[in-house]
Amino acid sequence: MKKKWFVGLMLIFMLSFSATQVFADEQAQKEQVYVDGDQIAFSVDPTIDNGTTLVQFKPVFEKLGLTVTWNGDTQTVTGTTYNLNIQLTIGSKTVVVNGKEEQLTVAPKIINDVTMIPLRFVGEASGREVSWDGRTKTVFIAKTEEQIYHLIKKNIDYTQVEDLDGFISTIDPNTAQLAQIKLGVQQTFAAFDLNYTLDKMEIIGVKDNQAAVKATITTKKVKGPEFKDNKMDEIINLSKVNGEWKLGLSQVIKTDYMNEDLFKDQKVTLSDEDQKQVLAVIEKNRDASEKEDFDGVLSTYDKDYANLDQLIRAGKQLTAAFDFKITNDQIQFVMGADGTAEVRYFQTVRKVKGPQFPNLKIDGVDTLKKNKDGEWKITKSDVLTQEVIQ
Repeated sequence: MKKKWFVGLMLIFMLSFSATQVFADEQAQKEQVYVDGDQIAFSVDPTIDNGTTLVQFKPVFEKLGLTVTWNGDTQTVTGTTYNLNIQLTIGSKTVVVNGKEEQLTVAPKIINDVTMIPLRFVGEASGREVSWDGRTKTVFIAKTEEQIYHLIKKNIDYTQVEDLDGFISTIDPNTAQLAQIKLGVQQTFAAFDLNYTLDKMEIIGVKDNQAAVKATITTKKVKGPEFKDNKMDEIINLSKVNGEWKLGLSQVIKTDYMNEDLFKDQKVTLSDEDQKQVLAVIEKNRDASEKEDFDGVLSTYDKDYANLDQLIRAGKQLTAAFDFKITNDQIQFVMGADGTAEVRYFQTVRKVKGPQFPNLKIDGVDTLKKNKDGEWKITKSDVLTQEVIQ
């Protein structure tokens, strides 16, 4: 089985959830409120009353762009903009929004001579969304696009510090195979120290309680066993759960292993016969892989090829569930001299039979060396990019 596509497939399974802000001591934190990305300063700390966060009204109203008035006779707080008028009365669960009465779960109250109002209701009435992170005691009020970005960034931050519970808190609890996902992430945390960077993010669709985002995430190993640093383009699906966005399954559409500079064209001085033999080894490997002939696959590799036994064993496990059609295109020598050759080509892997699985196009390079018996053998395989065929 070709290492270049097999290893890539394993990375898809391991990293199909992206990774995430270094958090301060959670137990010592007071509740924090952010509006449109800016933290709000209060003279009286936010408080929770029967599960509802109450905050000092004036800083929040002003940050939301509302003009604030206070009627001491009726004890009514009013916030207005060109298209919004909110009136709240101390001790009353009835709030008036643009002339219509609505009901609060908790009434506004005065604490230490400061008027405190229900934060979620006011945030949502202003046309924003409100999310709550109980681990960091943070309320985040923002438009839909900013809420989605905030969630993805938080997911990456939690993964960065290997906070498994924090990572899971960003995932839709209804996601299929959530237990297996949690186990896979836990195993990754145990084996590796990885560094994650969210390079860019683009919202490609929001409809009702569903959204889709295209994100590019770079993952680099800090410590651990063999790992291919990579840059992944993913489509991340999100759903609203109890009014807050959560991450669902993502699809990796392209993986760049950032090896391009290692494989620039060099001079090829191999004889025509050697070139012919090298290409024959590449073709035999492809053909045997497709036919699931593992003795044939094994015969194309050098005996010192790294982790060869594990590679063949894992290949057998994969092909027990799937049948694949494998083709090589655009084959060319990158380098060839003194008994060593590098061959670059695009490989297409299409599922013929088996459960759900993406078809792939892989840009890879095999390194081959001629042994003492005059036989060419694959000594190393590298993947430059791996892309899902839509």
